[in-house]
Amino acid sequence: MNKNLKRLIIISMLTAIAIVVSYLESLIPIFIPGVKLGLANVIILIMIYEFKFYEALLTDILRILLVALIRGTFLEPVFFMSLAGGLTSYFIMLGFSKITIFTALGVSALGSITHSMAQVLVAALLISSEAVLYYIPFIALLSILTGILSGLITDSYLRRSISSMFIDVKCYNK
Repeated sequence: MNKNLKRLIIISMLTAIAIVVSYLESLIPIFIPGVKLGLANVIILIMIYEFKFYEALLTDILRILLVALIRGTFLEPVFFMSLAGGLTSYFIMLGFSKITIFTALGVSALGSITHSMAQVLVAALLISSEAVLYYIPFIALLSILTGILSGLITDSYLRRSISSMFIDVKCYNK
């Protein structure tokens, strides 16, 4: 099978997994509004390390758009919060993944907290109130914890990466 076709199939499968995980995790009741485990971020982080930067970015954008369409929240405030959080965390994780002193665990924690901060700022802008900013200390702590969880999962995967079985050359940090 053609290498490019294999790569496209793997990226498509990872995108589908990210969409399903993101949707399913939105159904898990967490008792603090707006808090999710962020497990779909594991897929994005793996892609940042093993695929080209634009492939991971496209997967992240498709995940955000398609989950919003499935949930019926496209162009609603929650969509813009998700888009801002997803894109901000993506670029932070991409940047810090290139700095060798940061492991996937650290990159994930930074991405998680950045995601939450972007969402809170967009919420403050959308509702024209600074009151939501008082939420930052609570969400920051939870973001670090969920980022560590995602980082541990990602790090575990990267140690035993199976993508090399399907794709001949990994594209670390490209």
